Amino acid sequence: MNLEALTGQRLLRVEVFEPWGEHTSQRYAPKGVPPLSGALVMVFEHSALICTSPLRYLRHQQGTVYGLPSGTAVSLGYRVTVCEREDVKTLLPITFGLPSGVEYWHTWMESALPAIGTTLTGAVVVEEPCSTDAPAWGIELCFAKSRRYRLSYRPELDGSIELDEPGQHFNIDQILVQGPEQDFGWLHPAAPLDFILEDKVWRSAKVTDWPLALRKALQSHRKPEVFYQQTMRRALIARFRQRPHDLQRLLALRYPVQCKDVPQGLIEEIAIELKSESIEPLELVEGFLQPIHSS
Repeated sequence: MNLEALTGQRLLRVEVFEPWGEHTSQRYAPKGVPPLSGALVMVFEHSALICTSPLRYLRHQQGTVYGLPSGTAVSLGYRVTVCEREDVKTLLPITFGLPSGVEYWHTWMESALPAIGTTLTGAVVVEEPCSTDAPAWGIELCFAKSRRYRLSYRPELDGSIELDEPGQHFNIDQILVQGPEQDFGWLHPAAPLDFILEDKVWRSAKVTDWPLALRKALQSHRKPEVFYQQTMRRALIARFRQRPHDLQRLLALRYPVQCKDVPQGLIEEIAIELKSESIEPLELVEGFLQPIHSS
C-alpha cells in the first residue's frame, strides 16, 4: 500500500459501491460528504485508491496490515490497494470480486465532496477513537485548501467504509429493516438467500416460500404467532448456518434490530446462539472478524 504515490495528484472523482441509504430514506450526506459504502474508489490523475470491506465481499476478515514508522504493524480493518488509474476496472472483478460496470457504482463529483478537484498533499495512517479495547486505525487524507478527510472502517455498520471529516462519524441507535432491498436487507426473511431445512429447499424465509404443509399448519394453529416465531427461528438459523458469509455479518451486529416480519428480539437471540456454537466461532479482533481456533 504505497500511499505516498498519491501525493501531489488531483482527486478527480469518488466512486462508491453499495452506498448507505441507497434504497431507504436514511440517505447520509452531511456537509456534502458521500455516504458509508461497501467499497470506495478515489480516482486521482494517475493513480487510484481502492478500499473494500472484507466483511461484505471476502471470506476472510483480515484488513490490510500497515507498518507504522515505529515498526508496529496495525490492521486497517478494510482492504486497501493503490494502483494505476487504468488498472481499476481489472482489479475490481479479479481481486475483489466486485463489478466494474458504471451501472453498479455511484460517482460523486465536486458537489458531493469539496476536495474533488484539489491536490492531495499527504496521506497517513492514524489511530481512530474506539469504544472497544482494541485500537482502530484509519487513513487521513490531507488536501489543498486545508481540506482533510478520514477513511474509517465501521464493522458494526455491516462492514461499511466511512469517508468523513476527522472526528465526524455516522451513528445509529438501532437497525431498521423494512425490506430485503434496504441496508441490512439480508436480515429480512424475504431476502433471496436459499437454504435447506428438513430436506426441502427454501428460496427464502418469507411465509410464501414455506413448504405447503407449514403454511397450512400456520393457518390452522391455535397459537399462530407462536408457531410463526418457532418456524421463523428454525428457518433463519438454518439459513445462517449454511451461509458462512452472512453468518459473519450477523455476528458483527452491535445494535438492536427491528426487522419487518421478524419477531422482536429474534435476530439477537439467533446471533447469540450461533456465536456460542463450538464450530469455529468468530471473534472481533482489531476491528475485523476472525476465527478462534482451538489448540
